[in-house]
Amino acid sequence: MGGLSRLREARIAVQAGKFELADEILAEIRASGPLGDPESAARELQQIRGLSRAARDGFGLARAHVRELFATARRLETYDRSGSRQIDMTAPSEVRRF
Repeated sequence: MGGLSRLREARIAVQAGKFELADEILAEIRASGPLGDPESAARELQQIRGLSRAARDGFGLARAHVRELFATARRLETYDRSGSRQIDMTAPSEVRRF
């Protein structure tokens, strides 16, 4: 399979949020050598780069939002199906993923 079609697969994987798959595809491409048409490859790589940056920024904003929610809500009150109130104390633990 050609390098450009693999680049398209990597872009589609990033769009779908399958970052590990995209990383695997890009590693295969790096190991396989030249991609063919440099202009087409550059366009695909630019799209992948833009999508990756947008995902990174989105994750950063989501993390900041969750931190704010935990900071403002020290306890969470919810109700179960029978109508009983459930109170949970929220601990400001750091989520370290991605």
